Amino acid sequence: MPASAKRRPGSSGPARLSIGQVLDAVRDEFPDLSHSKLHYLESEGLISPERTSTGYRKYRPEDVDRLLFVLRAQRDRFWPLKVIKEHLLSHGVDSEVTSIASRPGPTAAVQAVRLDRRGLAARAGVDDDFLIELEQYGFLAEGALFYGSTELEIVTSARDLAEVGLHPRHLVMLRTSAEREAHMIGSVARPRSRTGDPAARGGAEDFARDLGESMISLHSAMLRRKVREG
Repeated sequence: MPASAKRRPGSSGPARLSIGQVLDAVRDEFPDLSHSKLHYLESEGLISPERTSTGYRKYRPEDVDRLLFVLRAQRDRFWPLKVIKEHLLSHGVDSEVTSIASRPGPTAAVQAVRLDRRGLAARAGVDDDFLIELEQYGFLAEGALFYGSTELEIVTSARDLAEVGLHPRHLVMLRTSAEREAHMIGSVARPRSRTGDPAARGGAEDFARDLGESMISLHSAMLRRKVREG
């Protein structure tokens, strides 16, 4: 059971949640979820919170269930919103995403975590000196109090490479390549979020995520081909 399930609203919680309370309720599983992403999902008809007489959004428990279904289908199965919407129209939130999905995305295996520095080192099986080395070469941010699944994946992958002689100092070109690709994605996605509309910002976030997944797929395919060619 994901950690966020412990904090999701139920029968003993408030009947209606504000947008801030919804973000807090799912934060463990989806720490990057933003107001703009919720507005975007609403504008696309994926969620439909109630509105108070003063215009504030209020989410029922079933709205949170639907939201989690949408987010998990995107994260775990790499479904586009059109497919998610079609499924919800036909079936509703009637089953786990993992039992109905068609294909996972490149990052589908990444699970949400929240670790302090000692926990990160222990989970990845490295010592603090290795974390310091990763910081020195720009793979980890210096001075961070907590680390998530991405940082754990970076440390674990770097550990595996170091075990065969490829230490962080040898991998700087990978970091710079990722930075250039992120800049490219930002230059394409950023104009979509400049309308001042929160839903547009959410759409830009989704667009950037999809571009990133496509680049990961392309990079992986090209690397496999080059390795195969020897």
